Amino acid sequence: MRIWTQACTAVLALMACAAHAGPWEDGYADYQRKDYAAAVAKWRGVAQSGNREAQSLLGIMYAYGQGVPQDYPQAISWLRMAAAQGETKAQFKLGSMYANGQGFKRDYQRAAMWFTMAAEGGHPKAGAELAKAAQELSASELATARRLAKTCIKREFQNCE
Repeated sequence: MRIWTQACTAVLALMACAAHAGPWEDGYADYQRKDYAAAVAKWRGVAQSGNREAQSLLGIMYAYGQGVPQDYPQAISWLRMAAAQGETKAQFKLGSMYANGQGFKRDYQRAAMWFTMAAEGGHPKAGAELAKAAQELSASELATARRLAKTCIKREFQNCE
């Protein structure tokens, strides 16, 4: 009977842990329901504690104005924090923002640099966007963008701009 009681106690403890999601999971559930303001509120603390995925998603949400007013400087700040940790979604979004002139003066060379890093990190769309940006650059400008990306990667994504 004692073993049965201990087993039941262990199962109940595991169920209690599984039933309680953390702020990341709760925020993701809010995001899926398109309750962006709630997602931002839950992810802000997670992002401030250094979670690169939360930083990246907050940056994207500020870029699109999801749950917060659209704010490119705030978006760029969060995206740079995430990109500095190797988050390919953030690197890709920074490349997109440079390519589209969102929060930056349009700069295809910087876009190519960020797309190169995202592609090398495995982002599925980065290669195609890099090819588009490359069409706007001379061979020399593209070579410079690739060199800047390599340097940034060697520096472990620090001081890339």
